[in-house]
Amino acid sequence: MGRAARTSRAILTATALTAGAAGVGWAAQRRAVRRLRLRPDPYAAEPFGSLRGRPVPVRADDGTRLYAEIDGEDRTDLAVVFCHGWTLTQDSWHFQRKALRGQARLVFWDQRGHGRSDGGDRDGYGLPRLAHDLAAVIDQTVPAGTPVVLVGHSMGGMTIMRYADEYPDRIGSTVVGVALVCTSSGSLGEAPLGLPGILARTTQRVIPPALRAAGASAALIEKVRHLGRDGSMLIEDLIAFGPDASPAAIEFSEQMLAETRMDALFDFLHSMISTEVISECATLAPADTLVIGAENDRLTPVEHSLKIAGCVPSARLEVLPATGHMAMFERPDVVSGHLADLIGRARTAAAA
Repeated sequence: MGRAARTSRAILTATALTAGAAGVGWAAQRRAVRRLRLRPDPYAAEPFGSLRGRPVPVRADDGTRLYAEIDGEDRTDLAVVFCHGWTLTQDSWHFQRKALRGQARLVFWDQRGHGRSDGGDRDGYGLPRLAHDLAAVIDQTVPAGTPVVLVGHSMGGMTIMRYADEYPDRIGSTVVGVALVCTSSGSLGEAPLGLPGILARTTQRVIPPALRAAGASAALIEKVRHLGRDGSMLIEDLIAFGPDASPAAIEFSEQMLAETRMDALFDFLHSMISTEVISECATLAPADTLVIGAENDRLTPVEHSLKIAGCVPSARLEVLPATGHMAMFERPDVVSGHLADLIGRARTAAAA
């Protein structure tokens, strides 16, 4: 048996053992999924993923093809560029796209390895590359001289922070506003994911090398990943969402996860949790900065939002109660309202 095959077999065996140790059988899983889907759902009829803009091809500096869409392309007074999180797509901004249409030129794009964007080389699945991808998106979708507001969730927020570090001369000049939603500036490997202390510490030690091995075996795992869709949905509910989240939103998030390239999924996660300092955040200071954290966020705990706000003294900080990591799905009106306020301030400042 070759090394890759042994690694893949070990990963799949470990996954099965973990599921068994947690006492999750198929029957129990089906019951749990049934209970989740019977939960009251205000968004049961929401047409997630149906909002579209004009497709715009973007070419990253390493040649990778990125997919972007523009709403309101006739607007040149202000552009808002949305950067989605890990294992999501531009459609994760569904509610904000609907609420903010007509307020500015809106640009949505899929991070490499996600959605409709190509993957590129595995060496490109790291946070530094994403900063340059964002630069390419801005340069190729926003007319020169148009002021820009950047909005990022989770890995998208990290993308923006790294962009600010790589292109500090653009912050406060081209980029006049920044919104960071449920994200982190570093030390993500210490996040407990809601686990008890000793289990959290063990997980933090084991995950990084396991991710590198899994990334190398992504092609094999890709062939069997569909077998665990119900379990994946339950994990989404447990880790990514807060209490009583919409089953339709959870299922749509799991669908986006299922469509994310496996090598991108593993390698970006490895990059995020193994990078001790993602950004010092100081380069954000010239821009009007909004930081949104969530009380029940297990992936980027609210303390990470507090830390970012502390590094940017002028930042506005909003902490959403009873909300998990997917704040834009769980509290869409609140998140959209804060973004609308930021856009209004940016437009006023740009016109002054």
